[in-house]
Amino acid sequence: MNAPEPIYAAWQFDPVLIGGILAVAIAYALATGPLRERIAPGEPHHRGAAAMFYGALALFFVVEGSPLHDLAERYLLSAHMVQHLLLSYVVARMLIVGVPAWLWRAMLTHPRVFPVARVALRPIVTFTVFSLFFALWHVPAIYQAALMDATLHHVEHLVFLITAVMVWWPILSPLEELPRAPYMVRLAYLFTLPIAQMPVFAGITFHPDVVYPIYALAPRAFGLSVMADQALAGAIMKVFGLFFFGLPFTRIFFEWYRRESERAVTQIDMRRQPAEATT
Repeated sequence: MNAPEPIYAAWQFDPVLIGGILAVAIAYALATGPLRERIAPGEPHHRGAAAMFYGALALFFVVEGSPLHDLAERYLLSAHMVQHLLLSYVVARMLIVGVPAWLWRAMLTHPRVFPVARVALRPIVTFTVFSLFFALWHVPAIYQAALMDATLHHVEHLVFLITAVMVWWPILSPLEELPRAPYMVRLAYLFTLPIAQMPVFAGITFHPDVVYPIYALAPRAFGLSVMADQALAGAIMKVFGLFFFGLPFTRIFFEWYRRESERAVTQIDMRRQPAEATT
């Protein structure tokens, strides 16, 4: 008897998901609109930032409510990996950029929040928290438990997003009070993050058997065998990591090089001026 054909074309309009996204969108609209003068008098709010923020919410809905979610939860590990990486590498970065600096300042420098934020957003802490959580959620027992419990699965994705915002903060921070890491630290940070994911990548890609048996019981989608799907998931993890950590690494390196070159030229000019004045 043939296995039933997979059904993964339905969009999900879960009231909690829709309500949560709408609540965040309304809170953002109020904070950057009618309440802006009360929160940060005189501060501007640019349309580009708003577009980035609402775009992040739209992409979050695509990850959680589109057929991708059903495909990931019921059929393909590779689709689930795409979900996790979109949340971690795209949505999280868009949220950081989309929230104005003055609004981040209001939220994170509050006297009760700032002492915690100052510790939690240090590079060593964000690196450790993100890497540990990423590894733990791929432990088979925990991973499969999330697939079998919708609430736990949504909590997993929410925590993925929170830890991802943390991990990108030392790279993208808009606040002087909680600043970006120095250039050398940022480069080392971006270089070692994909290395920290190597055990997870290797454990999934090169495992001789099925890592998550729940996927072996699912109808096959797109003609992918369970082992091919597993290898593809590992490859997606590595490619996403190299791309999204490698691009900012390259940008930061050349930005650092340019600034150091400009500083060297400025110092040479300053040395020449006294010499020219004495001649």
